[in-house]
Amino acid sequence: MDFSALWNKLSGGVRIAAVAGLVLIINLFLPWYGIAGFNINAFDSGFLAWFGSILAIAGAVIVVLGALGRSKISFGSLQGGQIALLVGGLGALFVILRWLTETSLVKFGLFLGIAAAIGVTAGAYLDLKESGVGMPTADDFKRFTGGGGGDAPPPPPPPA
Repeated sequence: MDFSALWNKLSGGVRIAAVAGLVLIINLFLPWYGIAGFNINAFDSGFLAWFGSILAIAGAVIVVLGALGRSKISFGSLQGGQIALLVGGLGALFVILRWLTETSLVKFGLFLGIAAAIGVTAGAYLDLKESGVGMPTADDFKRFTGGGGGDAPPPPPPPA
């Protein structure tokens, strides 16, 4: 199967996430901060920049692999698309936080990173919507938090 036939089989959400993920990979090496010929890329811009980008890229990979039928990722009651949405959204949040914590000498790479990370998140959301899988809910996380809310046993009485 050629690339164009494969591309045409993908849904709009998967296409958006795939393109945004590729843009993020390239964007890791573009200038995020700089002055007068001295530029800093995402790797040198701090943890929030490079880790946020890599999280969003991971979200794009999960969406694309799920669409191609190459991987059935799940974690507890969370399905692959839901995980991709959460990971992509967390990556976008980290990149936005990088911008909010250092606003001087900003270059185009940072804004491209924000847009691409949001693009991955939007693509994952659209893919969820197109596939009929719902958004993650608090019930999906009960397994990881010990039952959540009022299910916890009461605290022990204080020593006498």
